[in-house]
Amino acid sequence: MEPKQDTLILKISGTNVEGVVDKVATELPIRLILNGKPLVTLLCTPTELEELAVGFLLSEGILRKRSSINKMAVDEKEAVVRIELSELPADWETMFEKKTISSGCGRGITFTNNRTELDRKIDAPVPLLTLGDIRKLLILFRTISTLYLETGGVHSAALSDGKEILFFSEDIGRHNAVDKLIGKAFLKSVSVENKILLTSGRVTSEIMTKAGRNRFPILISRAAPSCMAISYAEDMGITLIGFARGDRMNIYTWPNRIKLSP
Repeated sequence: MEPKQDTLILKISGTNVEGVVDKVATELPIRLILNGKPLVTLLCTPTELEELAVGFLLSEGILRKRSSINKMAVDEKEAVVRIELSELPADWETMFEKKTISSGCGRGITFTNNRTELDRKIDAPVPLLTLGDIRKLLILFRTISTLYLETGGVHSAALSDGKEILFFSEDIGRHNAVDKLIGKAFLKSVSVENKILLTSGRVTSEIMTKAGRNRFPILISRAAPSCMAISYAEDMGITLIGFARGDRMNIYTWPNRIKLSP
């Protein structure tokens, strides 16, 4: 499955009109089947589907250990990810009784506002970053996505140790990009604790809950946060930075993790 497609369009610039072939981001419904039962359909860019499934289950509090994954397979023809898990939480089926239509792209479904014991306050060493560190990461983050440069239609997410970009993912949905990133690190046995999460999209409570449950102490976005995201960040001990572009940024919560002076 390809992450982009060619589409014939009429391109208008001033009085000039011409037919051209443009590249657009692919969006497909991918079904996630857990232990033989349909769980959810995710509208996404059809890349890194195993990572997406794993990241989604981690963020929802269903998957907690690498050893719990007995089997996982992607069926591209059927557009399905099948995953078999052991050691599921005893109440895992009731966790999915209340669905929320998220503010994410594609009006996705989330279950993350069913708070769990995973929603614990994060205690991380301070400071973790300088303003110079953040600005260098933003330069790397802005230029790494070739799919965005080609289509202008995807969001990006990155994992950093404060000095380098360790992993990068992109998707038509900003929440999917974050789940892909989380799943990628998990499958490669790389802990995200005390790491930095970067995202290109606006920060809602859904994104903040994903960050908290996966123990990110710092979240940096090029876009704006919502009031509920700020409240969650404060409660969970996450340093939330928004409108991070060039030399500018807003720190909304827990600024003690950022060294502000030279």
